[in-house]
Amino acid sequence: MRHQFWRLTLRVGLLLGATVLLAGPLRSQEQAGRSKWTWNSSDDGRRIEVTVENRVDFSEDYAEVTAIPFDGALRIYDSRGARTLRLAITRGPAGDLRRDYSINGQSSSFETSGRDWLRAVLLQAAREGGLDANKRAAGILKQRGPRGLLDEIAYLRGDYVRQIYFAALLTARGVSSPDLRSALRNAANTIKSDYEKAQLFVKAANVFLVSRDLLTDYFEAVAKIRTPYEHARVLSAALKRNDLSKQALSAIAQSAASIDSDFEKANLLINGAERYQGSLSLRTDWLHAVRSIGSDYEHHRVLSGALKPDALSTDALSDLVQSAARIQSDSEKASFLIEAMSHYRADAHLRAVFLETARTIGSEYERGRVQQRFEKVDF
Repeated sequence: MRHQFWRLTLRVGLLLGATVLLAGPLRSQEQAGRSKWTWNSSDDGRRIEVTVENRVDFSEDYAEVTAIPFDGALRIYDSRGARTLRLAITRGPAGDLRRDYSINGQSSSFETSGRDWLRAVLLQAAREGGLDANKRAAGILKQRGPRGLLDEIAYLRGDYVRQIYFAALLTARGVSSPDLRSALRNAANTIKSDYEKAQLFVKAANVFLVSRDLLTDYFEAVAKIRTPYEHARVLSAALKRNDLSKQALSAIAQSAASIDSDFEKANLLINGAERYQGSLSLRTDWLHAVRSIGSDYEHHRVLSGALKPDALSTDALSDLVQSAARIQSDSEKASFLIEAMSHYRADAHLRAVFLETARTIGSEYERGRVQQRFEKVDF
């Protein structure tokens, strides 16, 4: 009897567990299907909060709500000044808009005083908080053109919002090269956050990296990024493209040389190493960036990363070995030469370069390590 009880208990537990497992994903999907956007602004005891639940449609000038599909809502709380105003706009049963508007807790007529207030709040939420930013920026660009959008950007507050509006302009079709240059220069000088700059430049790469006329402007803007990680992030994103011209690859290597972090620079140069070894001019630009690395460890790591391609030419291998001569650490230099010997092939010039670099090793022990490796190769 006791065994039957425990078997029954086990079955009930398994069934309950299965019920929980099945119910969990359903709840999470329902939650994932909803969206909520909130903007808060507070200053010296004054506070305003605007919340958009799911979808809310606004008029072209963002002065009014025109429709709320399904279960969306707009909620505003405004305690700036002597009065506290609240507004909730929701969808009625017939698709109509319901406005619940109150002043200091007392229900009030929205038509009397609410419309001008709502227009001002929505404009502030758009310019400071990024309300409906992508759609609004696209609408201004369509209605007023690039210059009109730039005029609007001058009123925006916050790098996050500026980045969205600039991205709408820099990635739009049909914008002239002069307008693109002006907007990019404006963005590089106006946006202070390196993170937001990087976000924008990654998006703008689709336009600027495929145009020879705009390449210089693009990398001049990228140079305004001071944070090494963000600088490298922009260049790394560019290196993932398959449509880069020689000019673009050259510009990326030149820009990499100015990254103020040996670690970030090394990671970038390793990731792009294979694309630079097959061309003398590109390899020269890449090696110039390598020379700007101060850390012997990172210098060694980059040169090792370039050894990976199976089709590494004799000239490319020779250039890598010559670059190793600049490594001050005898240990790092010797270790690289030993690695490079795995790619050695009989060639008089290459042999001379190996020997010349090996002679720059001051430590007898490290030089002996290299010599032992030489003896195992047809050198």
